[in-house]
Amino acid sequence: MEDLHLARGGVRPWQASFDGHTPAEIIAAYTDALTGITPAHDQAPFAVLEAAGWTRVSQPSRSITSTGGTCEVEHFVDDVSDCWFVHTTIPVFGPHRLWRGYFSRDTPPHLITAFAAALADPAPLPRAKSAVPVGCSHLVAATSQDTWLSDAQHERQIRARVTAVRNAARRARRASAKNSAHPVPAVPPVPGSRRAR
Repeated sequence: MEDLHLARGGVRPWQASFDGHTPAEIIAAYTDALTGITPAHDQAPFAVLEAAGWTRVSQPSRSITSTGGTCEVEHFVDDVSDCWFVHTTIPVFGPHRLWRGYFSRDTPPHLITAFAAALADPAPLPRAKSAVPVGCSHLVAATSQDTWLSDAQHERQIRARVTAVRNAARRARRASAKNSAHPVPAVPPVPGSRRAR
C-alpha cells in the first residue's frame, strides 16, 4: 500500500493511500501532480468524472459510479471529517474488492482531481498477461496488439516510470529548497534499488 503523510510550512497534514492493485498509471498521475510535473487541474473531481460519463448515485449525492459500475468514488463529509474514498470491485461470487484509495481531510483538491482524471481515462493500460488480477480477465478488452508485454518488458516500464518520478521529485525538492529557508528532507531509497554514478 502506498501511504503518504505530508505537511510543510504551516500546511495541515494530510494522507493519501492506495491498495496494491491500484493501477500504477493512476498513482503516477497523482504523484505527477504532487511533484508539479503536470499543471494543476482547476476542475472538481466529480466534474471530471461526470464529463467522462460517470453517474451520481442520487441527487444531491456525494457518491459517483463508473459506467460499468465497478468503481465508486465517495466524498464523505460530516462535522469532523472531509475525506474521499475510492472503491473498485469485481463480480466474482458477489462483489469482491479489487482495490481502494483514500484521501484524508486537507488533501489538496488538485491532487484528488488528478487522480480522478486518471481513473476515468479511457486509454488502455499495457500489461503483461500475468499482471492482470485474478477474476478480471473478462473485464479486459483486446486491443490491436498481437502480443502481451513480457514480464521483463513490464518490469522495465515500471522501473523507467519510478526513475522519472524520483527525478521529478528531486527537482521539486531542489526548487523548494532554493525558495525556502527550510530544506526539504531527502526521499529514502526504495529497498533493492541501486544508484548509478
